[in-house]
Amino acid sequence: MDKLWQIRNKLTQLAILDTTFQIFGSESHQYQFNPCLEEAEIEAFEVKYNIRLPCEYRNFLLEVGNGGTGPGYGLYRLPDLENESEITAIPSQENEGLLCKAFPLKEAWNDLSLMMKDNADSESNLYFDSQFVQGTITIAHYGCGIYAMLVITGEQKGKIWIDDRTNDCGIYPATLNFCHYFHADDPDDFQSSEEEQEPLSFYDWYEDWLNQSLLQVL
Repeated sequence: MDKLWQIRNKLTQLAILDTTFQIFGSESHQYQFNPCLEEAEIEAFEVKYNIRLPCEYRNFLLEVGNGGTGPGYGLYRLPDLENESEITAIPSQENEGLLCKAFPLKEAWNDLSLMMKDNADSESNLYFDSQFVQGTITIAHYGCGIYAMLVITGEQKGKIWIDDRTNDCGIYPATLNFCHYFHADDPDDFQSSEEEQEPLSFYDWYEDWLNQSLLQVL
């Protein structure tokens, strides 16, 4: 069965069942999506930033929506090619040139030695250097400065990673263990294994949120 069809079907179920917005973040998106993008719009974005979006995310933009319902407070959208003043998947204009560079990480990273003890300004703090998240777009916010990023270049292309540097926890893959902790109603029941420490693809990450959300409202 087509994974995107499954996702759309579960989205419909969740919206019907959670009319009182019990799921975390649902009051923000209220199970609504921005309009889907056209192929030409996505191609224009890809040409502008010299990238090719991962297939799963690309299809989601074409067939489900450009931001809206999703993990955390919902999915960010791609920048409007005519108006980039709203919240989008790219957090700042200064990082645009880094989009086409390969994402550098293969395993969890948290080099706290880069912290500048005499300067708390994150803009001049090497720990928060944008090179560590190059080749990614930020697609969701879990709250408390924890962001989900989609890798769009390099070996990890199509995978979801987490930027948790605001809490001094570094950058790490969105594994089943992480996802269950943030998506489940009772994360203490989850038992992880080494096989579950690989980052999830966009569809698997999104469907995990749907599955755990449905368990909470059924």
